[in-house]
Amino acid sequence: MLSLFKHLALYLVLVTAIVTSFSPDQSSFDAYGLKLAANDILLVESLPSQYSFLLRLAPFNYSLTCTLGYSSSNQYVYAVALAAQMQANSTIRFVFIGVNTKTNVPFIGLLDYTGISGAAYVATTKTSQKNTFPCDGWSVDNYRIHNFNQFVYGESDVDNNINFYVVAVEPMGKFAYAFTQGFLLLYNLQTDNVSIQLGNLTWPDSSFLPHAADVSENLFIVVLGYVGDSSSKYTPCAYLLKISGLNLTVLETWIYTPPTSTSWQASLTNWNADTYSAKYDMSVSINDAESQVLLGIQITNTIVLLNINQTSTTFLLPPQTLSNGKGIGMGKTVDWLDENTSLVLVNTYSLSYVWSASQIFTYNMNTNHNFTIVSIIPNTQQTLAPGIGPILISLVGTQSGVIILLDSQGNYYIILPTPLGDTSDTSTNLVSSNLPCMPGTFSSAFNIQPCSLCPENYSTFGLTGQVSCELCASNAFCPLGAAFGNVSASSLLTSTNQAAAYPLPPQSVQFENILMENMFTISFSSSNRCLLVSPLFWVLISMLLGILIALVMTILKYCATHPLGKKTRRGLKQFFKHFDLIGEGDLWIGGIASFAILILVIFAYVFSNGYFYRYPIEKISGNATFACDLTLSNAQFSTRLMSLMVSPKADELPIFELLNAQLFTLHVDFVNTFFSCTDVTLTQIKDINLPLPISSCNSSDGSLSLAAILPSHGVNLQFLLAGINTIGGIRLALEGSGTQQENDILQASYTLVDITFAQAFSASGLLLTQQPSFTFQLTKMINRTYPLTEDGQTQLSGIWMPYVSTDINDIFVNENDDQEENSCTGGLRVVSKQSNELCSVAFDKLMVRVKSVLRLNSFMDASLAGVRNET
Repeated sequence: MLSLFKHLALYLVLVTAIVTSFSPDQSSFDAYGLKLAANDILLVESLPSQYSFLLRLAPFNYSLTCTLGYSSSNQYVYAVALAAQMQANSTIRFVFIGVNTKTNVPFIGLLDYTGISGAAYVATTKTSQKNTFPCDGWSVDNYRIHNFNQFVYGESDVDNNINFYVVAVEPMGKFAYAFTQGFLLLYNLQTDNVSIQLGNLTWPDSSFLPHAADVSENLFIVVLGYVGDSSSKYTPCAYLLKISGLNLTVLETWIYTPPTSTSWQASLTNWNADTYSAKYDMSVSINDAESQVLLGIQITNTIVLLNINQTSTTFLLPPQTLSNGKGIGMGKTVDWLDENTSLVLVNTYSLSYVWSASQIFTYNMNTNHNFTIVSIIPNTQQTLAPGIGPILISLVGTQSGVIILLDSQGNYYIILPTPLGDTSDTSTNLVSSNLPCMPGTFSSAFNIQPCSLCPENYSTFGLTGQVSCELCASNAFCPLGAAFGNVSASSLLTSTNQAAAYPLPPQSVQFENILMENMFTISFSSSNRCLLVSPLFWVLISMLLGILIALVMTILKYCATHPLGKKTRRGLKQFFKHFDLIGEGDLWIGGIASFAILILVIFAYVFSNGYFYRYPIEKISGNATFACDLTLSNAQFSTRLMSLMVSPKADELPIFELLNAQLFTLHVDFVNTFFSCTDVTLTQIKDINLPLPISSCNSSDGSLSLAAILPSHGVNLQFLLAGINTIGGIRLALEGSGTQQENDILQASYTLVDITFAQAFSASGLLLTQQPSFTFQLTKMINRTYPLTEDGQTQLSGIWMPYVSTDINDIFVNENDDQEENSCTGGLRVVSKQSNELCSVAFDKLMVRVKSVLRLNSFMDASLAGVRNET
């Protein structure tokens, strides 16, 4: 019975050991720590599933790569670390930490390289042999492993949670430091001695779970992690430690505080942060030149900039913070390119940790320590190569400005800085290459940044690889990123629109009223011409003359004694009686009044004759000189809507058929761009994409002009432009030839009007986006003109009225918005569609004609609804 009990106890112990055994996911590169480290001498990556390290020596534009297995297949490597300031004459080595999956014992290890340096190999080896780098300098015999049996891994050990085990190497590579909840390690890499310090005697809060650490040149350390309790909450916390001999002392504590008590971060409890999950990862990077430390806390989607007082070795509060909205992922990794430029890996995860994007933000911290975006990778100039991404999990920056990216599959990509006038081409291979700045852009620094766009009114005049931009010619169209500085602002940026508003109908539509208004009014506020054409004015003149004559007649009657005076009076009396139309020759005064009536009759005839021929409005040439109103016309205008659901009448059908059969030619002008005809392909988007021929193409004077015949009035087109060249402005034009025909049976003539429409788009200080979209709204406009005589023909003319629908704020962007785009091709989408609800019909009507029995149709706008009426 006792023996059975012993076996049972042994069995229970074995079961417990199996349950608590450390079994990490060795296929994941995003677990337990940083699997990638690099400096200007060495790149090292841990490959957990292969139980080996990938080792690559600089210069990185050569493939000086080796693979070396772990010292034991039972080892799981949490993280690797390197000295940031390793020199060419320094000992090449790296440090790594992990747990033995068989014994659950944590360890720290070191490996020295004993072979030829990469620079020496490249300098002394023939070009044909440089791809066969010898790996004998990496040897498993050189591993130095230190195991810590007293800190065996155990999930239930609340005071020794080795799920969180981080390592950092001081910049000169003499010491390495490792941190867990239960212990701290100080590893002298020169003497291979390790000092151990207990966590419960060091951390102010024994619940502290380290997630990231960095060491400064001045031998102080910042360790970032969480403090708290799974029964309540875990809060991000940073400790500032000072190194004194073999002792590590915490001098300052920083606890994360949400922006406000009501912010979404304030509701986070992080209750399971004591169990490893990638969403709780953190990052730390110290800027020695400015005594700053940058913290990345991706669970709060925040990066934090803390200043450090070197004298008192304390944090200076308040910190600068930057959040990426409600989500997870900002600050997965942080680093410094130089004393004023930081790198931040910004992943975009939902709160349920579903990935959607990865970007590398470069911030300039020089101005009041604010976060000013310098560039974003990927961008229009720097798209990621097919072999990397899309989920990025780590980045490393070296002192010389080299950036190494690591994706979730363990693939790395090296971005090398480029000389002035170039940018880093990241679209191919595993290492970037130099690419000259395209026209309209420049680069004036040795770095990895994309080329900057020339500011407005500056250009590179079509040259590539420029370090600066020059002032554009006067009156030239030079927007942001102008490829050329001598493109005329009026050459291709003019718009043409055939739409014209019909005049408002007169207030009076009866000819009698119109005649009376023009006969018996005098306009003193207008020009002198209105007085000269006013009948009433001349009537008043004649009446004044009549009064003067009557006065003379009276004087001659009562005052003249000479016979000649009496004779003159009798002659005048007989003359005026002869013209007396009122008293039929009885009254001489009636003759004077008859002259005024004659003036009215003459003016009435002249006005009526001129007014009669002021129709139709399309054939009117010149002004109405017979009236004060020079725009006077013998037409009554009416505009109403006609639904396309209503079939046109017999005499209207031919003009509809002409409109439907009209062929359109689309013209597209890309203004101020380096694109050429060979860069463009045209596709019609249907159920399947169909290639469409370009009927003509011309690339000259900094602009690209295309023309294509549209297969139908309703079509969806896409112009694909291969490349990332800038485009300053765009003009869309639509042309169509007209025609005429007559129908004697219907007594009507039909005119299809030529289309000559163009609309230009540009915006000051902006450039065209990579994916602009335009929609042509086509509306039928039909004008019906009734004949001037009863036996004349009714005239119907039709024209398509295009309208380009787009939002100028959507199709033009500034430099920051342009950098966020990451396509290596540009595309223009043009949609042409007929208004499918309404047709526009316009007409004018005689107000004076031989026979005025008229039918009125409607002039409509495609955005309105209505029905067709007759009058």
